[in-house]
Amino acid sequence: MHARPALRPHLSLPSAARAWPAWAWVAAGGIGLGLADLAFAALYWFLHSGTPPIRIPQAIAGWVLGAHDARAGGIATALAGVALYCAIVSAMVAGYMRLASRWPALHANVAIAGGLYGLAMYELLFRVVLPLVSVPSPSKAMPPSWTLACLAAYAGIGIGCAWIARAKALRDR
Repeated sequence: MHARPALRPHLSLPSAARAWPAWAWVAAGGIGLGLADLAFAALYWFLHSGTPPIRIPQAIAGWVLGAHDARAGGIATALAGVALYCAIVSAMVAGYMRLASRWPALHANVAIAGGLYGLAMYELLFRVVLPLVSVPSPSKAMPPSWTLACLAAYAGIGIGCAWIARAKALRDR
């Protein structure tokens, strides 16, 4: 009789999560990490300048619609921004899972590999993809504290991606 190796105690998962297919790990990870990052951004801008939280997902919808139309769309464009951002973060989760499946050594140090992955995803999204595909909008200089907060948040997203990939790999053993 072959016993399934036990998961490490710090990676203990509910039995339902152990049975999830890869797409469910990607979706749950993207939604969870995406919503956490949106909440972080909303809190930052509310404390920094009193920005209403709805403006954060509307700004993301503005990547596609333009800033004016996104703000004018109310809750509908805010929900569209949430969906778009969660889809982007889900793609990040899927990307890390793919990398880790090809290079399992990435599972050895979730914090370093994930943090570096998150920083690379920040650069890819904000320095390459968005300038190529988003609707141009008036550019305002962001405070340095926001840039540092984004870098920290994306390192955290990367660590989340790495943890998800490692937990799934352990489940699949």
